[in-house]
Amino acid sequence: MQLRKLIAAAAAGWLCLTGAALPASAETETESKETYTDGMFTFAYTDGGVELCGCDTKAFSVKLPAEMNGQKIVGIADGAFYSCASLESVTLSEGITYIGRYAFSGCEKLKSLTIPDSVKEIGANTFSGCFLLEKLELPDQLTEIPDGMCYTCIALSDLEIPDSVTSIGEEAFYNCSSLTKAELPAHLTTLGNYAFGFCQNLSDVSLPGGVTALSSGVFAGCTGLESFTIPKQLEDLGSLNFLGCTKLSAFTVEEGNLKFTAKDGVIYSSDETTLYCYPAGNPQKSFTVPEGVTIIHDAAFFHAENLTDVNFPSTLQFVGAGAFDGCVSLKSVTLPEGTEILYENAFADCSALQHVTLPSTLRGVGNYVFYNDPLLKEITVPASCKTIGQYAFGYVEKTDADGNASPVKLEGFRQHGAGISAVAVIGIAVGVIVIGGVIFLLLRVIRKNQQTPAEHEAEVIAHESYKSIAGEPETSSDDTPDT
Repeated sequence: MQLRKLIAAAAAGWLCLTGAALPASAETETESKETYTDGMFTFAYTDGGVELCGCDTKAFSVKLPAEMNGQKIVGIADGAFYSCASLESVTLSEGITYIGRYAFSGCEKLKSLTIPDSVKEIGANTFSGCFLLEKLELPDQLTEIPDGMCYTCIALSDLEIPDSVTSIGEEAFYNCSSLTKAELPAHLTTLGNYAFGFCQNLSDVSLPGGVTALSSGVFAGCTGLESFTIPKQLEDLGSLNFLGCTKLSAFTVEEGNLKFTAKDGVIYSSDETTLYCYPAGNPQKSFTVPEGVTIIHDAAFFHAENLTDVNFPSTLQFVGAGAFDGCVSLKSVTLPEGTEILYENAFADCSALQHVTLPSTLRGVGNYVFYNDPLLKEITVPASCKTIGQYAFGYVEKTDADGNASPVKLEGFRQHGAGISAVAVIGIAVGVIVIGGVIFLLLRVIRKNQQTPAEHEAEVIAHESYKSIAGEPETSSDDTPDT
């Protein structure tokens, strides 16, 4: 997926949830057990007693007993209350030790839920799509919060995570838009991808000492986040973790951190050669990247919408994927000599960008680098640039009546140079004179210089593909940075 579409795609993803079917594996597992019903509930025999595996979908309130027909109720099966659209209140009995996957998923009216302390395990997506659930107190024996546990619980504002929890799964609290703070337990070591992604009102969060690495997008889209401290033990920032945090005005790095440092609210590597993250909510209109910086990391300035001007250092070599994507006030870009690669979407969606100067040292441009920059009507590509990705220059995004978006060539766009210099043309001409047998090469060069930007881009895409700095570049070059 193109980086520029990441936030929109993620924000829309939850809309598909309530229409999704219960995973077939969960249905098959329940159907294979011997079951019986009392009219309201369906139970299945299991080790140590019975588990609840179904409920009347018209149920309004449920208070589950500890036993049923002399059998101890030990668990809630996968999908047991799945899409019980009328269910508002549930009290589970002491003695239940597990709650299965999707157990309460799609219970759109569920407001109150009591979970006993005997519960030790909760399955993935257990409460996903419980749009009215406001409070969740998790049991003290729980050690893992599963993937998607509270996915799109948009009313959840009161959350208590016990100290026993060491891991929070992927998208566990994704789009819990009413959550304003998250007190992470002291023993926590793992935060999965997008664990708190798009919690728009989350403004208070700090990482405990056991977290040494972040996954991807943990706090992406948290538009209420205004500041963030990188703790001293953190060694890996991950990627896209502060994507779309448009109110975040400053980062700080705790004293003693050996991997990162902060200057004027911006995160750098400890040796100050890599700029990792610029706070998108910084009100400044101009920023100078310090001398010594060689890499601007993926999404470093993503949607820094106040910036009108960025001054680059003479030491710059690489600009990461989506580094300046969505910098809608940026008007001009002059990249210094020494810059070698622009990874995909590096300056995409910069709606005010009018002037770009590329250096003679440039050797690669990834896909969509200057995509959807409608005011950029002209660009000169140096002869050194041998790789130009798809829709890198001169295309804007247009949407048809059905809402389908596609790249459209920008009217009046002019591309110069296109990776072949006048000296090269003369050299080829001399070669033709000396060796008549290679005259067809000159014809190909002339044809290349007559091509439209669209035709040229289709032809010059080589085997190299500059996707991102964070990932392993798909390239035939041996000196692409490995960071």
